[in-house]
Amino acid sequence: MDTLIFAGLLATWYALVRERSRAGAVVGWWLAALASVGLFAYLISGNLSMGLTF
Repeated sequence: MDTLIFAGLLATWYALVRERSRAGAVVGWWLAALASVGLFAYLISGNLSMGLTF
């Protein structure tokens, strides 16, 4: 998940450096954020189904 977050931040930085549209950078950031939340929810639900607690 750390790699996914880093890739999203790197893509956003690249879009800003290349002076792409601000909307493109924001969309890239939101895609990375939603993918991270989805992955985290998947990991939590899988661990809970195995009887693990947090």
